[in-house]
Amino acid sequence: IQDEAGNTFSRVRIKRQDASCVLVLNTDSNKIILTRQFRYGAAPKTEDYLLEVVAGKVDEGEDPFTTAIRETEEEIGYRVSKDNMKYLVTCFSSPAYTSERYHIYFAIVNDSDRKSKGGGLENENESIELVEMDPKVFKDKIMAGEFADAKTYVAGQHAMLKNLF
Repeated sequence: IQDEAGNTFSRVRIKRQDASCVLVLNTDSNKIILTRQFRYGAAPKTEDYLLEVVAGKVDEGEDPFTTAIRETEEEIGYRVSKDNMKYLVTCFSSPAYTSERYHIYFAIVNDSDRKSKGGGLENENESIELVEMDPKVFKDKIMAGEFADAKTYVAGQHAMLKNLF
């Protein structure tokens, strides 16, 4: 790249697909539903699997809203109706080196929306554990800084600011 003074230097940019992320509340159980999974990129810095909101890459030709619905069913087994998915915010995941953006949503489900056990797709080598959490505990963990995942904070804080749970 070149700065305003004409100096040139190199930078690394990873071109990545955008991702859709979903904070899910089951109104029958009054539980936030999160995922726990191994994350290779974080592995050198944590021994723990990460606790996160639902998330997945936006496929070519797919809009982020459709991705959010698809990923919720793949990862946690709930089919969200379009009327129960609310857009929260879009932001870059790490703008210093990647073009990836997060499209973040909040979804309401109930027990009858459960269509499978979830867990991710085997052909994508996903092994996702579902974790149900009381909304107060989730809020307390957000406020105490107990998550390691940025998209979970952004989703949780936006949902809290909008009094969604």
